[in-house]
Amino acid sequence: MAGDLRAGESGREGGTSVKCPRCLNSNAEASLFCRGCGYLLLPNEEVECENHSGTVAVGVCVMCGKPVCGDCSVTREGKMYCDDVAHSQMAADFTKLATLANEFEADIIVKNLSLNGVTARQFAAKHYAQFFSFANASPVSVFVNGKSTEEAKRLLKDMDLEEFLTY
Repeated sequence: MAGDLRAGESGREGGTSVKCPRCLNSNAEASLFCRGCGYLLLPNEEVECENHSGTVAVGVCVMCGKPVCGDCSVTREGKMYCDDVAHSQMAADFTKLATLANEFEADIIVKNLSLNGVTARQFAAKHYAQFFSFANASPVSVFVNGKSTEEAKRLLKDMDLEEFLTY
């Protein structure tokens, strides 16, 4: 079923990217949803809202990847969030710095940043989204206080971890 793909994930390896018409973020060619703003990229595919069985989702929460319909989605600064207020609040106070393959890698970056005085948090979508079968393989994001973003980027570059930066 097409609804088994996570936000921004592709069912194909090595495909070309497609720009989201709303936020212009690059996404894998077969992505159902934009990683940048959460909106549906393939309008012919139907994914069910996680909160309302039988209702088609209009997008996914950019924090947790939970599919949401128009009734339970919250849009803030052009990005879609689920009904968990903490998700939109974290996005308001923190900046997404990096996306990593697993919690172990994210934890290493969070600890290194913290040792250098930068407040950082990791966020794993698998702890929130239940619907998608890829939830256990979902990436983990590292967020830093918005005021510390440039310092955190510099530190990651100094640690030769620039490849994980999310721009």
